[in-house]
Amino acid sequence: MTSTDASRANLRRTIDEGLVSTVFQPIAGLQQAGFIAYEALTRPGPESGFDSADQLFDAAEEHDLIWDLERVTRRAALNAAADWPAGVQLFLNATPEVIADERFAETILAEIAEIDGLTPSRIVLEVTERSENRHVGGLQRQTALLQRHGFKVAIDDVGAGTSGLNRIMLLRPQWLKLDRALITNIDQDPVRTNLIRFLTHFGRLSGVSIIAEGIERVEELERVVHLGVDAVQGYLLGRPGTADRELDPAIADVIASSGTNNDCPVFHRDRSDTVSALVQPVLRVETCTRAGGVAEQLAEQPRLPGAGVQDESGVLHWCDRDAVLSQNPDTTMGAISTPFGRTLDASLRIDAALEQLAMIPIGEGEAGFDAPIMVCQGQSCAGVVRVRDLLRAGAELCRVARRRSATLTGLPGRVRCEQQLQRAFREDIRREVVFIDIRNLGEYNAVFGFELGDQLITILVEAIEETVRELVGLDSDAVFLGHLGDDRLMLVADPSLARQIAHPTIQRFESRVVATGISPQVAIAGVGDAPAVAGVSLRYLIVPKIKSVFTTPQEVMRTEPVLRAMADEQAAIDPSRTGYIVEAPIDGAGESYMIAA
Repeated sequence: MTSTDASRANLRRTIDEGLVSTVFQPIAGLQQAGFIAYEALTRPGPESGFDSADQLFDAAEEHDLIWDLERVTRRAALNAAADWPAGVQLFLNATPEVIADERFAETILAEIAEIDGLTPSRIVLEVTERSENRHVGGLQRQTALLQRHGFKVAIDDVGAGTSGLNRIMLLRPQWLKLDRALITNIDQDPVRTNLIRFLTHFGRLSGVSIIAEGIERVEELERVVHLGVDAVQGYLLGRPGTADRELDPAIADVIASSGTNNDCPVFHRDRSDTVSALVQPVLRVETCTRAGGVAEQLAEQPRLPGAGVQDESGVLHWCDRDAVLSQNPDTTMGAISTPFGRTLDASLRIDAALEQLAMIPIGEGEAGFDAPIMVCQGQSCAGVVRVRDLLRAGAELCRVARRRSATLTGLPGRVRCEQQLQRAFREDIRREVVFIDIRNLGEYNAVFGFELGDQLITILVEAIEETVRELVGLDSDAVFLGHLGDDRLMLVADPSLARQIAHPTIQRFESRVVATGISPQVAIAGVGDAPAVAGVSLRYLIVPKIKSVFTTPQEVMRTEPVLRAMADEQAAIDPSRTGYIVEAPIDGAGESYMIAA
């Protein structure tokens, strides 16, 4: 017997006798700060003769036994998942060769049907890299078929090998798993940080969830959570083992504290400024519900655009009103949701700013202006927003933006800032006012353009918000933050709080700017007469106890250019600092100023 024959015989014995075991690595969802799924991983037994899973699967491909091997490993994972809680999903690795096989959909559906409590919507088929290029056509057809049956599809190792943009466009997955090469030491790499930021933004617009794999350090976890990924996986969260574990409370705390700043939530944002103002509730029904009963409910509530059909794992599938009303009353909603319904492929978070609506791709389907877009609250559906409502909201946003709010930050605009000052004088409230702007932003824009300059303004708002959240919480009336225009912000705070906010904000702004991958020093050096060490920096201008010195809001506003000039004098002496804090003395009435330590 040749070595090849011996290898094949050994592999055949491993498959026939099931000489493999299955372990599970947890995947933590950031909205829940707990485990939402487990990935099944195969381990060859010691008696199999294979030292690793890679060696086992390489041999299976070499001897054309990959179908047989995956069927054995898949059955073991499916059986193990039968007793999991309904909301926990199973990630199954599958090679493109197997998924592209025309037998696959029928086979896996039959396997699931044999297991009580398991449905296709509980399964995420994780497409691995192996042999993909030989099966492109079949892979695309079969993944589309599987998705129609309720399976979810994930692309593994995005950012490595062939897991690129073409693969994403081909398979239209519900999940992207970022390769660990992108994640390792990401806290030290601005370029990879920007790449992940791009991918998470793509995910939000496309209804695709992003998983960061290979998390081994707390710093990596903090960075990817802040960048807005949906889930994380890696040794820091849990090594492969059993599927009956809970997330370490310390890690859950890291996720909670790092994720508070996602999507730049802003101070004093009205409900009318967010998607929540447009949400329409949906009629939720189970798959076994009869269409006749649902039609009666829809008839009684003409404003409802349709029904959400919730399967056993909590996944919501959409059925338009007309699709329900046109069916035989005895037809189950589960049957309607397969041929007529669709899982909404674009989604918005309920607290998303209305400005994000313009970036949601709107197709040209039959539903037209009544086409629904899912609005999510955590991992559940809060309702839907119709396209026509998005258009109306966009028009209204344009109408009021210049009058009430700054569209870049979503903060209250100049009018509301002046109203806040008038209130402080009228109600005899003790307040301090701070004017904040970015020094040398014009030069920065000249080199890199206004888009990156706008990013600096957003970073500044994030830095202020995080500092205030730590000190008093964003819902407190102790702090008001408004946007006067351009890069100029105005903060109104309780006495002494303005000073407490200053230094942490400057430090956070500096670290976030460095993390963008663009050095302000490089941006400014050589522009005009700016010295090589010049860079963007914060001017933090404090006007303490305004009612002790000034009699009108207009007098307070007039102090801003004077204090800004004082900050520039300090910058001329020491241009390398990242922030300049200038404070007006209480008894100076605007005549003399001092530089705060």
